[in-house]
Amino acid sequence: MKNVTPGTDSQMQPNERILVAICYVLFLIGPANFLTMLIAAIIAWLRYDKSPDWLASHYAFQLRTLVYAVILLLIALACALTVILLPIAIAIWLLWTFWVIIRVVVGLIRLVDGRPNPDPTTFWV
Repeated sequence: MKNVTPGTDSQMQPNERILVAICYVLFLIGPANFLTMLIAAIIAWLRYDKSPDWLASHYAFQLRTLVYAVILLLIALACALTVILLPIAIAIWLLWTFWVIIRVVVGLIRLVDGRPNPDPTTFWV
């Protein structure tokens, strides 16, 4: 069974913790460049099973962020394809940008505090 508390992890924890932080930073750049979100999600997906439980919750949170982000962007794209709903598409994109930033900042705060994400599958934070 994986370790749950931050204090009892192996020697790999500091490096893993930095990698989680790097993924959060890549997600933070995501609204300007979606490719960085994809790179962060690939890293999170590859490291999820190899990390302690409390860091795995951060990876799960990041993966779920990507899934929700893609769904929201597809809805915005569908609205943008109809000229009449273009203002709604712009509003969705702006709200999506703020949502990503808030989600990433909350995840980073939890990471710095050494806490896991309590519910990585939630849409909110």
